[in-house]
Amino acid sequence: MRRHTLLTAALVLALASASTAAASASPAPATDDLAAAVAPVEGYVWAWQPANPGYIAATGYEYSSTGGAVQVLRPAVGTYQVRFLGMAGAGGVAHAGAYGTNHLCTVSSYGPSLGDEVVNVRCFTTAGAAVDTRFVAHVTNRKDGTSRGYLWNDDPTPPAAGHTPPAAWSYDSAGQPIVVYRSAVGRYQVQLGAFAQDSPALWASGQLRATAYGSSARHCQVLDPDLVADPDLIEVHCHDDTGFNVDTRFTLTYSRKVLSASATVDLTGALPVLDGWSNTAGGAPTVAELGVGDYLVSFPNAAVPRGHATAAIMGTPPMFCTVQAWWPDAGVERIRVRCYDGNVGIPTPAVLLNVGFIA
Repeated sequence: MRRHTLLTAALVLALASASTAAASASPAPATDDLAAAVAPVEGYVWAWQPANPGYIAATGYEYSSTGGAVQVLRPAVGTYQVRFLGMAGAGGVAHAGAYGTNHLCTVSSYGPSLGDEVVNVRCFTTAGAAVDTRFVAHVTNRKDGTSRGYLWNDDPTPPAAGHTPPAAWSYDSAGQPIVVYRSAVGRYQVQLGAFAQDSPALWASGQLRATAYGSSARHCQVLDPDLVADPDLIEVHCHDDTGFNVDTRFTLTYSRKVLSASATVDLTGALPVLDGWSNTAGGAPTVAELGVGDYLVSFPNAAVPRGHATAAIMGTPPMFCTVQAWWPDAGVERIRVRCYDGNVGIPTPAVLLNVGFIA
């Protein structure tokens, strides 16, 4: 377990600046000096104290590539700021999701602030009310790997010809132009070369994740690529807290053989079926259905007493999934996920589930 010490004065200063840091952490091109000085960064956190106004995450389920502490601030109900101290990066992508509940969490802004990398998170009930909740968050600007792409779509209503996301906040390992199209309210098609080169089959062994971006109750999901007319495009559907389609900004990541483990599970039949998987520790994962919308994905030989887990739903109905827990068990890394209807948040059987794990 990592242990950190934070001076009281630093905590007070961070709490005092939490309400203003959101603006400074909004995605925007970094200054030339910062871009030149900063190496690739990555950080994640399990924020486990939902009502605490400020604490250092020190359970072992947090990480900063520069070795600094990870601080979580709560200036208001359902409003959180994650500060990766001393890890200021340039560009990149951020994601967040509720943990252990049927709540919705969005990224409201992210970026460098006062030498730290900051991810601002907003969380809501499925009725759209701000709520204190546990959550997970991840940010990176890494560009390694043969199949990696990400973007911040800053235009909720792209023109017919498509929109090119800001270059500083987008990356495609295939070196192709990234374009976001909109076919209807809340329905987007993303041209991402890293994904296209892995379509129509290899993508299933990787990770596809979309997070709504902003300060309102929203959730976004990637549609099953097998149902998309053009297999080279990633279809993203976004909904409000009632399950209706809504135009919104969002972040999107695709990667294959970048995470320690990942799997795509087809849940439409009597038994779960693996469409694809990857496990650097070796061995195919297993999947068990524990109840309605309740799933346990187990990666053999991958157990570590730390790490970061993600879950995403792919399907036609407005739905979302949250990680309930992850833990090592006799050499096996187990990830429990629950999926919910996108309106009232009741447990609902998933169609296609994508799970990822970073050791």
